[in-house]
Amino acid sequence: MEYTIMEREAFKVLGIRRITPYGGGTWAVVKGDGSNGRIQELSGRFFDLGLCFGFGEDGSNDYMCAVEWEGDEAEGFEIFSFPPAVWLIFEAKGRISDHVLGNVWKRINQEFLPNSKYVKCMATIEKYVIWNEAEDYCHVEIQIPVKLKKS
Repeated sequence: MEYTIMEREAFKVLGIRRITPYGGGTWAVVKGDGSNGRIQELSGRFFDLGLCFGFGEDGSNDYMCAVEWEGDEAEGFEIFSFPPAVWLIFEAKGRISDHVLGNVWKRINQEFLPNSKYVKCMATIEKYVIWNEAEDYCHVEIQIPVKLKKS
């Protein structure tokens, strides 16, 4: 699998974090409750980051829709801070209906990570560069903070 490695300084994001009964449930919340419009007014852009903190045994998903943020707290939104880290960046480009994003994640988790020298070390990020349901096309950067596996 092709990927790039990037070192990032500490940064923070601002958004809406929820635990929902299924993957993607937080997107339904922010699209339906006006949060996406409020974040655009505040930051100048819509939510373009999806942070995955993990899944519960029942399949629930701890997830945050966010934007990178340099400001202070904002009412109705939560801030999450990432420390400096090394990140692996993978790209998912193609037809949404072909489940391109899920397929790339499957390859990362079932093929790449188990056979690599890396292990995830905190919340992962999906950066939605393009998500166009009308044209059935997406371009998503999967950003995974990593550390070296212990021998």
